[in-house]
Amino acid sequence: MVYPDPALSWCKHVYIMLQLNKSQTTNTVAFYPDSPISGSVVQVRFSGSQDYDRNPSTFDGNVISNVANTPWVIAQISGSSLPSASGFYTFDVYELDIALLVWNTTTIDWEDANTQWQEAKSTTTFDLLTTLRAYNSGSDVPEFTQYVSPNENGAYTTYIG
Repeated sequence: MVYPDPALSWCKHVYIMLQLNKSQTTNTVAFYPDSPISGSVVQVRFSGSQDYDRNPSTFDGNVISNVANTPWVIAQISGSSLPSASGFYTFDVYELDIALLVWNTTTIDWEDANTQWQEAKSTTTFDLLTTLRAYNSGSDVPEFTQYVSPNENGAYTTYIG
């Protein structure tokens, strides 16, 4: 497939708002990167801040799409890694390379090592893929489950984003 696929040229002008939910075990998101990513990338890093108070947030996602066959990147993010504050966020998305460390090539001092050697990894952040907006449903939104009186039945519709 030639990148970008001419049949998908309209995607460059479609702005995607990711919907994230901290209470979900796994969040699956899809986005169209501004530049092609290598087929060997298995993780991406979301780094940004909340639009309201600029509180920074960084988390990683596992790429589950075959990036060699489609320009879309589909990634899964653990809900526990998402920020607890609800609201709108802006994230830069980077390619992420995580490799096992090789004995005699690492610069980690013995005293500073805090993991077993077979689990020691090196993380490298590569090129910026895209910048995305997201709405995060965090854990700071209270749930109301008890009503004041027994006759408080009603229905309403709310729209997020």
